[in-house]
Parts: sequence; C-alpha cells; structure tokens
Amino acid sequence: MSLLFIVVGLLVAALILKLSVRIAAGFPAGYLRSLGTVVVAGILGFIVNFALSMVLGIGSGAMGAGDSEAAAVAMAGAGLAFLGISLVANFLINAFCVNLIIKRPDGGSIGFGRSLLVVLVYMIILVVIGIVLGVVMAMLGIGAASLAGL
Repeated sequence: MSLLFIVVGLLVAALILKLSVRIAAGFPAGYLRSLGTVVVAGILGFIVNFALSMVLGIGSGAMGAGDSEAAAVAMAGAGLAFLGISLVANFLINAFCVNLIIKRPDGGSIGFGRSLLVVLVYMIILVVIGIVLGVVMAMLGIGAASLAGL
C-alpha cells in the first residue's frame, strides 16, 4: 500500500511541477521531464537530509544521555536547526534539478533564478493542497489513528 502511495504521489507531484513551470516560466514542460525532475530531486533530497541528520546528531541520542531537561532542550534545538536547514537545502536542490533537467522549447536552460521561482510556485501549490486535504480529512473524521490501519 505504501508503494502505491509513493507512486501516486510522484505522478501527482510531476503534474504539479508541470503546472508550476507553465505558470512561472511561461512554457509547457514535458511530463516525463517533470517526473524525472521530481524523482531526482527526491533522491538528492533524501541523501542530503540523511547527511544533515548525521551531522546534527538527530535521532542518534548523541545530544546527551538520560532523560534530563537539558538534553531534551538541546535535542529540540537541534531538531529546529535541522528543519530550517533542511527546508533551505530542499528548496535549492529542487531549483538545481529544475534548472538541470527542464529545458525551454529551444533547448536552453531556464536559468537558476527562474528555477527558484518555479520551485516557489511548486511549493506554494503543494502547501495549499496539503492544507485543503488536511481540512477535508479533519471534516470527514479521518485522522492519523484511522489511517494507521492502512
């Protein structure tokens, strides 16, 4: 079931990226190029986030032993630092992949600045869809506990 969700998520994300390129860059991107961009950006993002979590010691218990309050505060601070660095890194990785893979109709690159705009539109659309889905699921009473059985 999880594999199905991943595949459907990649296909939908490629459609959203295709729409984002159309809005921000003014030309239609190919669906397969959009899908390839989403897959490559996802793989690179996973690798970078894994490396960042290793560097920051997230989840390894390296911040301190025991259940002390200081260790909990230190771990929370590291988690917030990881979140901020991860968001910026993923934004730049996505822009890099868009600039590298998606080409203008004449075959030229769209430029890194335009790629940043494409990724900004892409992320805004994803956030709006996430909020709408969250509200719909909350209204229907579908919470995390009911999805745990899937």
